[in-house]
Amino acid sequence: MPTEPRTPPSPTDQPADASTPTPTPTPTAQARATQSAGKARRLRTEADKLEAFCVVVRAASSAADHAAFAEVSRAASKALQAKFGGGTITSVFAWLTSSAGKDALDSVLAGEVELSGSLSVEQIVEAVALAQKAELLRATQG
Repeated sequence: MPTEPRTPPSPTDQPADASTPTPTPTPTAQARATQSAGKARRLRTEADKLEAFCVVVRAASSAADHAAFAEVSRAASKALQAKFGGGTITSVFAWLTSSAGKDALDSVLAGEVELSGSLSVEQIVEAVALAQKAELLRATQG
């Protein structure tokens, strides 16, 4: 009776063995995953802050007079207190023009994090430009 040569079974032909341990990530891989998750959270937080602050800038810049600006300022202070634990229109403008604000904008522009609010990227860029102009004026007049 002729016999055919036997080929050893491939590992994929084997049934899964529940006792076979699954490989665990190395500590370096775990550290990288933790860093990536941390970076993603930080980028998300900064993008949310960028958007919220740009909403404040847009509202402040559209105020028709001092009374309207004061109302925007009061509303912004309440919203900033609720969402970020505090803040003023002045601190919003200062943050947007700081290196932290620039980094947040750069992350959005580079596509590292997406906007989740109602403003478009163009509206964010315009609001940051308004904040820069206002800070420049404040610095030269203050």
